[in-house]
Amino acid sequence: MQGQRFFVERSFQDAKETAGMDHYQVRGWLAWHHHMAMVMMSTLFLLETRMEQKEPHPLLSCPDIAKLLAHFLPRRDITHEEVFRQMNVRHRQRQAYIDSAYKRQSDG
Repeated sequence: MQGQRFFVERSFQDAKETAGMDHYQVRGWLAWHHHMAMVMMSTLFLLETRMEQKEPHPLLSCPDIAKLLAHFLPRRDITHEEVFRQMNVRHRQRQAYIDSAYKRQSDG
């Protein structure tokens, strides 16, 4: 049970950071429930997309998907190459963090 807590907390963190779970300004229960329903649907979409892309892109995160959607949907402020370059930089940083964590674990 203790090991599952990380994944639950990570899901809430993704919902807050990427889907706007903590960005609500409502005055009633009905509006709050509507907001939470939209957040949960968008979080489900993000998590299902991560699972579908797990093989070709194992380090793909919810913020990565949100950045890709923000670029490819209505606005195109930066080029496709720049979006992918930024994502690759984040993936290298994430992999370095994972490697460092494993190294600290094996040393300690």
